[in-house]
Amino acid sequence: MRSIIEFTRFSEFAVIALAYIVGYLLVDYIVAPIQYLYLSRDFTVGSLLFVPHGIRVLAVWLCGSRAILPLIIAELLCTVLLWQPDVAISTSLGSSMVGGICVYLTFELFRLAGIEMHPDGKDSALTNWRSLILLASIASVFNSVGKQIFFESLAPLTDEILILAMFWVGDTLGTFACLLLLIGIRRRFRF
Repeated sequence: MRSIIEFTRFSEFAVIALAYIVGYLLVDYIVAPIQYLYLSRDFTVGSLLFVPHGIRVLAVWLCGSRAILPLIIAELLCTVLLWQPDVAISTSLGSSMVGGICVYLTFELFRLAGIEMHPDGKDSALTNWRSLILLASIASVFNSVGKQIFFESLAPLTDEILILAMFWVGDTLGTFACLLLLIGIRRRFRF
């Protein structure tokens, strides 16, 4: 029985990490080129459809604190290999830790406020796509502010509000896209 539980946790870890990496690659190789086709690279600092944030929200919503470590590792890999390979590993690790825990901390803030949104929580009937989008939006602000602390030297102070707004839009739309995909899969396969 213990080996089944360990295998389930390993597969959960692998699915979360792989989903995040695939989402990041989707943004890097499909969304970003389309975005740059219509918008100037100078105007867009981040993606206007950042799918990995939606993966964070769904992973923490469904798995709770077990999603933190795979999210941190997947984000660290994506940061070091694709996004900021020339940045110090300590900066990348700090940024990845912010990304890995921002959604979990937002769920915890909701819980402290008396709203338990996890699927098995007391308020699970209240959890719908709108409440998850709200949670994702709040987590996006925490994530953006935390990342700006670690990457402070990469952007001038005057651009920080624009960067925060761009990340907020991208994270929120990315979460919306992931929720639409999840709803479609659920309806198709009836689970």
